[in-house]
Amino acid sequence: MVGAGPGGSATAYHLAKHGVDVLMVDKAVFPREKVCGDGLTPRGVRAIERMGIDPTEPGFTQIEALRTYGVDGVIIDLPWPTLRDFPRLGVVRTRYEFDNLLAERAVKAGARFLQGTEALAPVMEGSWVAGATLKEDGRQREVRARFVVAADGAPSRFAAHAGVRRDESRPLGIAARRYYRIPRPQEPVLEAFVNLRDEPSGGIMAGYGWIFPLGDGVVNVGAGLLNTFKRFKEISARKLMDYFIADLPPEWGITEENAISPILSGPIPMGMNRHPLAVPGMLLVGDAGGLTNPFNGEGIAYAIETGELAAELIADALARGRPAIAQMYPVLLRERYGRYYFVGRQWVRMIGHPRFMHFAVRHGFPRAALMRFALTFMANLTDGKDGGRKDRLMHAMVSLAPDS
Repeated sequence: MVGAGPGGSATAYHLAKHGVDVLMVDKAVFPREKVCGDGLTPRGVRAIERMGIDPTEPGFTQIEALRTYGVDGVIIDLPWPTLRDFPRLGVVRTRYEFDNLLAERAVKAGARFLQGTEALAPVMEGSWVAGATLKEDGRQREVRARFVVAADGAPSRFAAHAGVRRDESRPLGIAARRYYRIPRPQEPVLEAFVNLRDEPSGGIMAGYGWIFPLGDGVVNVGAGLLNTFKRFKEISARKLMDYFIADLPPEWGITEENAISPILSGPIPMGMNRHPLAVPGMLLVGDAGGLTNPFNGEGIAYAIETGELAAELIADALARGRPAIAQMYPVLLRERYGRYYFVGRQWVRMIGHPRFMHFAVRHGFPRAALMRFALTFMANLTDGKDGGRKDRLMHAMVSLAPDS
């Protein structure tokens, strides 16, 4: 397991639960910082529950709704929908604590964990990935494995050595975040601002800002932008943060004096934008596979879900002595996410046009019923099974998309 973030830890956990001998390596020493909004929707909550984690235990901040801010002062509160397949609960927890918790779950399940150990490159036997070259305390050594999982995040340099490449036609985002301790009272909501303005033109940008509560007056403040925005290359993640914070009410106290961390930034690979997602002997999970939801930038849920899927296939392949079973992974990913991500990629392209984004926010945003459907759709909180009107509509929209 190359990488011990949510994807790597989830894969290691589920493999260990199947009785597989698992080694997880990460170049960082845990706990460690990670650029993220720190928020989990009900989809993410369901994923961690499948790892035996109780989202109501101390350390998690409970979230009951999404609060969205549009233009002209329009604010809408959107409680999580009541669905059969998902809890009506979101949570927030710093990745510093959260990733460490997941890694500990994997170790408790039986995985071995080498921290401060860098996986430099795959060990190749012909076209088959047969292990990894590790670097620890300045020394290199090879470790052999029946299967390797690349879970080393957005850059995924490890997978690149095996020929994996980013699809330049698919969306990419950038995001920055910073922690603040502010006097403003906290509520159990995720606050999303879809009214980010481009300073030179005053138009609405293809992205959003957020404020997520962590308890004790601490909030995660951040902003993200999609590369479909015309001036994407001219706007750094830090400049985007400046735009966002400048528009917030001064009385909220999000000021330089109240900052308790540096600004950190990073890329967000979206919409299944890495190919191939498996090569002989190696599978990619989470951000390493570009598997973030293009609608809302949510990556944790998909990292954990794809880790669980990869673990199931690898365990089956080992049990049956049929390594080719694991190569079904890209097919199963396309079946699970392909159509939905295709629709998401089209949406990302449309909102990259400022006029469309302005129209959508000004005319679609104030309609609460439409926004409730948008929350359900964009957070991917239905599989089209419940038979309700919203489920049927979402299922119909996704079904119209070609396989991807």
